[in-house]
Amino acid sequence: MIPYNAIGIGISVIFGVWAFLVAETLKERAIIAGIPVVIFLIPIFFRSPAGWLISTIGWVVYGLGCIIYLRYKGMPIR
Repeated sequence: MIPYNAIGIGISVIFGVWAFLVAETLKERAIIAGIPVVIFLIPIFFRSPAGWLISTIGWVVYGLGCIIYLRYKGMPIR
C-alpha cells in the first residue's frame, strides 16, 4: 500500500521550505511558516475523521499555494 497522504505532505513541506527561502520579507516568512503549524494542529482540535480530512485538504491547498507563490516570484516550476 502506497502512503499517498505522507507523500503529499512531504511534497507540500518541500515546496514550503523552498517558498520560505525565496520569501523576502518577515511577513511573508511568518505566513509561510505559520500556516503549516495551524494545519498540523487541526487533527488535535478535531479528533474525528473529519479533522484528518480537513488537515489533508489543508496540506494540498498549502502546497498549491506555495507553488503559486514560487511562480509569482519567478521560479521556473514545471
